[in-house]
Amino acid sequence: VLGGREGVRPQDIVSYMPQKDYLLPWRTVLDNVILAREVAGVNRNEAKSEARELMPLFGLTGFENSFPSELSGGMRQRAALMRTALARRSVWLLDEPFGALDAITRSKMQQWLLEVWNSFRQTVFFVTHDIDEALFLSDRVYVLTPRPSRVSLHLEVDLPRSRSAEILTEPRFLLLKRRVMDVLEL
Repeated sequence: VLGGREGVRPQDIVSYMPQKDYLLPWRTVLDNVILAREVAGVNRNEAKSEARELMPLFGLTGFENSFPSELSGGMRQRAALMRTALARRSVWLLDEPFGALDAITRSKMQQWLLEVWNSFRQTVFFVTHDIDEALFLSDRVYVLTPRPSRVSLHLEVDLPRSRSAEILTEPRFLLLKRRVMDVLEL
């Protein structure tokens, strides 16, 4: 039983975005982002139309015909997340999507992800090793132990939405961060 329904497989409700963008180098941005729709059997023209509508939200307008090699790391991650969104699953599993980005790009991408989330209101599982990132993006944080992995802390992040970088220095944020650091023995 998954999502209150019997016979549902995780891949039917979860869209996964790995750490690396895995954009296909021979496909344009537009062709890469519609890949999940094509695999699902959606007509290619219909999938492209859906993607074109989302290009502004994902900051990819004007890059539809670009190839991955022509994009920055942040743009590649935007395309990968758009592909995840176009899969039309109710849960997104994002595995350290900003881990390879520089600090400035990463910060911008975190703020941008909150805007995307605000548009879609999906359930997002966001895997990260960055405490600030976890607290900034999340409503709940789960800290896992090393092997075997178990939940060592479940923390409700009771920070107001919408969030901006200023929250990183607020006393409540710093208190939550200290709780996570204590569990991690940092």
